[in-house]
Amino acid sequence: MENKGIVRKIEEKNLYIELFRDSSCAHCSGCGQKDKTIADLYQYELNEDIKVNVGDLITFEINNKFILNLALLIYILPVILMILSYIIAAKLGASEGQGIFVSFATLVISFLGFYFYDKKSGSKLIKEEISIKEVVPADEIKITSCGPKE
Repeated sequence: MENKGIVRKIEEKNLYIELFRDSSCAHCSGCGQKDKTIADLYQYELNEDIKVNVGDLITFEINNKFILNLALLIYILPVILMILSYIIAAKLGASEGQGIFVSFATLVISFLGFYFYDKKSGSKLIKEEISIKEVVPADEIKITSCGPKE
């Protein structure tokens, strides 16, 4: 998966990038923002030896296998755990209501686990999977009504 952004600030090895919305988000007006960029600056620690200047257009790439594994972990695993906890509770003699309670409690606990794991080391894990694919110097960027073109 690719995303593009413009370098707005550089501090030592940290780049602050204004990201463009992906195509599905850019065409939606659900959040009320008409801007093609995300308002917050994304901080990226530059580990590669790439020459980057303020105003340059950067193309990021994130490993598709990583995204798929993350989606499976976040969306499928809690449901599997929920079903398993209901089956285990039923095998241990819990009533249907108790089994439902245990299964939903397991769902909440799994999401809380993901939340705390994300707070602790999620951004580090994601930054390891993101790489800079291309850098287009600011003087080579042509702005159109639909966003930048190289």
